[in-house]
Amino acid sequence: MKKTLLITAFLLSLLNVNAQITINRSDIAVAGDWFFTANDTLISASNATLLKAGGANKTWDITGWANKHFKDTTYYSDASKFPDAPAGCNLVSYTIDQVSGDTLPSFMNISNTELKAMIEMGELGIPGNQLKVFQFPSTMGTNFKDSFTGVMTLRIEDFGIPTNPLFDSIRINYGIHINSIIDGWGKLKMAAGLFDVLRQKSIHAVNITFKLRSKITGTYMDASSLGLSNMQETAATYTWLGKNTGHFLLEANEDTMGVLVDMTYTLASSKGLSGVREQKAMTSSTKAYPNPASEMITIETQVKQNTMVSLKVYDILGNEVMPETTVNFKPGMNQLPVDIGQLKPGIYFYTLNGNGINTSSKFVIK
Repeated sequence: MKKTLLITAFLLSLLNVNAQITINRSDIAVAGDWFFTANDTLISASNATLLKAGGANKTWDITGWANKHFKDTTYYSDASKFPDAPAGCNLVSYTIDQVSGDTLPSFMNISNTELKAMIEMGELGIPGNQLKVFQFPSTMGTNFKDSFTGVMTLRIEDFGIPTNPLFDSIRINYGIHINSIIDGWGKLKMAAGLFDVLRQKSIHAVNITFKLRSKITGTYMDASSLGLSNMQETAATYTWLGKNTGHFLLEANEDTMGVLVDMTYTLASSKGLSGVREQKAMTSSTKAYPNPASEMITIETQVKQNTMVSLKVYDILGNEVMPETTVNFKPGMNQLPVDIGQLKPGIYFYTLNGNGINTSSKFVIK
């Protein structure tokens, strides 16, 4: 599931900005980061209204209704070590297709003043074209515009039009524009936790015109004679970012009709975000040792009363990798040995759920 990093917003006035956060270059992902995400492709009208609302000191809560239709992991890589990264790229965001195993990269250029996405061949552009999608520092009211234009010329038959006695080629003029403003700040409540966030809304517009080249005069003219009309599409993206979260916490996309069609949100990450299940009130903490481990770990947790606790273990993609275990915990400190010898090296999460306990942590198998 390919992701595109697009960030956004709409300005409101008369706001108390003293409590809001500021997003800087250091709060965005660096090479080596990973982010486990879920995608919801079915958003009700009422929830869409909740998500679209901007303003000061807002609370956006997706717990209890956010679906997990797809799960994926995004990795960030040093561009110098990534094959085929275009010139000017210094950060690569990529996923691994879970079916084909193909790497699906998105190329970026990031500096202390801005984050740019590189428009790739096949997306109405050529490697090296860049479009600013975030500006640093960014706080309530930050806004910017960016755009680029380009031209593609194709033989008319390569465009899918049968050979024509009057025309031999087609010229496609296109422009991509972004108008972005931070329009909200406050709290985002999700499975991975409760975060102080900025919310940005971007309006993305694509304008395309077609011209046909006359074989007789060698000049270009309007393409309407072959049924090709100019195109203009506009859509919005909403993005929530937190301090040092390294990646968007939540991103929601509208279609060209203004309908919120999907959202992607973070479940866990190398930045310490954890939440492979829906978040509940945490009444206990837990840790696993040794960490990293190879054959056995001991999970240590303190509880206040006798309770039956279920243990579940997940891999980085959110799949349960061990049979669920139920044990009886007594008041005080409890130590639960777990055999992990059958698991492959990697990063794993476990959850403990019972009467008065709902907690989780991660461990590494070397």
